[in-house]
Amino acid sequence: MTTTVTIATTASGNRSHAVAELSARGEVATWAGTITVAASERGVTEVWLPDWHSGAPELPPARPLADGALTLIEAASPAAEHRLRAALTELAEYFAGRQRAFDVTLDLVGGPFSRRAWAEVARVPSGETRSYQEIAKALGAPTATRAVGAANGANPVPPFVPCHRIVGAAGRLTGYGPGLPLKQALLVFEDAIPASADDYPAWIERVRGRLGTGDVYIGVRALGTCCRPTCLRAVAHHLRPNRVFGTLEDATAAGFTPCPSCRPD
Repeated sequence: MTTTVTIATTASGNRSHAVAELSARGEVATWAGTITVAASERGVTEVWLPDWHSGAPELPPARPLADGALTLIEAASPAAEHRLRAALTELAEYFAGRQRAFDVTLDLVGGPFSRRAWAEVARVPSGETRSYQEIAKALGAPTATRAVGAANGANPVPPFVPCHRIVGAAGRLTGYGPGLPLKQALLVFEDAIPASADDYPAWIERVRGRLGTGDVYIGVRALGTCCRPTCLRAVAHHLRPNRVFGTLEDATAAGFTPCPSCRPD
């Protein structure tokens, strides 16, 4: 399922415009740590994820909040509080594994290209990934990979705009503000990648169920080839974020060539 977000029309400019309209802020407790969200009367303006640069943050001995608990820090406007509570509730449902997509309104400040990039990133479904180059191509600007990377890095509202689903051309995990360990954890949580080598066979079965097909083809980003799941080439890169397809036609349309070893064609 893709995320359905509406980005409110906000003129490009500095963040002071959004801060001036800020009228609600709150927190939600999740397995990733406590997440803080800010909202205006127009929508969500900013999200602060926990710092995972050194791995999962340690919880205090007596955790003050149970998973899914919401805390309202400030709310000067009923309309902004409504936006905030909706966003916090969706985050609680997402991190509890009960919701795979979001349906929120975002009030973001950014230039035209950044806003287009954020909207395209929001279309990447849970359980899948895209490369910066794939996003650039989808925007009709195939040479704008760096600009996509800059927009992704400036995303103020993760995971509503799921920038953790955007990876390097070869499938490397790059550029995530809260830390690459959290990016990895989120991709495992969403089942975009197997949790371990031992989980790979079960993960393939879960992908089959998600795609609703008995056939699964792996687009190996590091090689640019489309493989059968049991192909040694696919297995050698199975812990990286690769593309998954239900048909060979979809894989080739996405730019992957049939593997010369397993010959899926």
